[in-house]
Amino acid sequence: MKNFTRRGNWLDQASFEIRAIYSLFLVFALIGHLSFILIVVNRVGPNYEKVVQHYRGGENGEEMSFPKEFGELLEVTHFHAYIEGVVLLVLTHLFVVVPISEGLKRGIIALAFGSTLLDLSSPWLIRYLSPYAAYGQIAAWLGMCISYLPLTLMPFYYIWKRQ
Repeated sequence: MKNFTRRGNWLDQASFEIRAIYSLFLVFALIGHLSFILIVVNRVGPNYEKVVQHYRGGENGEEMSFPKEFGELLEVTHFHAYIEGVVLLVLTHLFVVVPISEGLKRGIIALAFGSTLLDLSSPWLIRYLSPYAAYGQIAAWLGMCISYLPLTLMPFYYIWKRQ
């Protein structure tokens, strides 16, 4: 924790053990990001109709699905709120010391938290408010894909980059 109190880029100056631990966390986070993309594409489907069908139920000629029940949405939200919050906390702590412009850092962090919050709320909005909220779900996924990659890859690069 002492590292997080330092100013500037301390990633490349940390001990080998600390850099290895952070790197392994980032590898696990990257695997999580990639599996998230595969789940979105494979299980739900990346287009409006499939997203609506996933949460509201329906039939598309190939398969039939039932609307997500309140309890199921609650369980998924509960788990994802905790895990995504903790992962974002660690990723953003590592990311804030990356030597890029403060504005770009803030934008990427805001996109990550905003799109994750939209990802948590969209299933509820789709199921109980309007099928058009599926566009919000798709936007959330895109925002998460765009923001999580620099949050993961840039700290990894600067952990091992030597001055």
